[in-house]
Amino acid sequence: MQNGQFQNINGEEVIVKKDGTNFRILQLTDIHIGGGLLSKSKDKLAMDAVRKVVKAANADFVIVTGDLVYPLWMNGGTHNNLKSAKMVANLFDELGVEWTFVFGNHDSEIWAYKNKDKLADFYTSHKNCHFQKGDENITGVGNYAIKLLNEDGTLNTALMFIDSNAYLGWNFFAGFDIIHDDQVEWYKNKIREIAKTTPISENFAEKNAKEGEKVNSLAFFHIPPKEFKEGWIKCYNGDESVKYHLGFVQEKDNYFGYPKTKDGNFFKEMVAFGSTRGMFMGHDHLNTLSITYEGIRLTYGMSIDYLAYFKIKKKHTQRGGTLIDIADDGSFTVKLLPLDDIK
Repeated sequence: MQNGQFQNINGEEVIVKKDGTNFRILQLTDIHIGGGLLSKSKDKLAMDAVRKVVKAANADFVIVTGDLVYPLWMNGGTHNNLKSAKMVANLFDELGVEWTFVFGNHDSEIWAYKNKDKLADFYTSHKNCHFQKGDENITGVGNYAIKLLNEDGTLNTALMFIDSNAYLGWNFFAGFDIIHDDQVEWYKNKIREIAKTTPISENFAEKNAKEGEKVNSLAFFHIPPKEFKEGWIKCYNGDESVKYHLGFVQEKDNYFGYPKTKDGNFFKEMVAFGSTRGMFMGHDHLNTLSITYEGIRLTYGMSIDYLAYFKIKKKHTQRGGTLIDIADDGSFTVKLLPLDDIK
């Protein structure tokens, strides 16, 4: 890694950032590797795209925000999601990158070879993958945190990884699930724990900490909250309380794939809690929008997918990666890295 080193401090894996330079995260999302004979040519396109984006990004850490694989027989010719996961993991090994992952709705479909728990065992055991299964008593698999520290050992940013779950029933047609209340409480309790056990720089504490229990955090998950569309509609209609940063909504009819049949409290609880500065997600492959709404920057990562959407192979302006550069004071910038721009 160029500007960050994974270390084990008191039994906990952390990243130590070099002072004076930005720590760069590359967000990849919706890679959608099928892993079978039917998807062989499209899988090659996706793998080549990942290779190009990773090399061009020159990032310190790669975060995949779900749907790394796509175990649907009609598209790939196999339900073997472990084989597909190994293909991407081996590519990351070849590229020599440190990386991690959160689950999307397609990674472990009901008919997939490995369920979420078994697939998680592979990620936790794989070289250079920093995925953690998290507390088994909390909804989902893969609710965990990785602390980004400054060289002096003070906290820069808590990187929070959340399983946004999949469906309310057994498949896509049941509607998307939400981030559950016990996951929200886990997030808040984890932030409080970090604030109590990790030194905070005086500069950050003066600017951001409230009541001594809040620290700067960024959240990574797959399915967007409904407030993302709410913020976009306000922004589109000229509401100056919402700040547009970059990107586009390219899904048909301004589609946002948030849960439609069940309300979640995650976004409003995070606004009230005051720790989360940014949320990064995937799921809607054609959307690349980034706005700040209610004090939180909401960002769709650029997708890779050549397989899941009908005729998406012919589309290209949405394809690439998203760069997140974190400075010494915990502030961050976001920049798109389109595949079209990589020579």
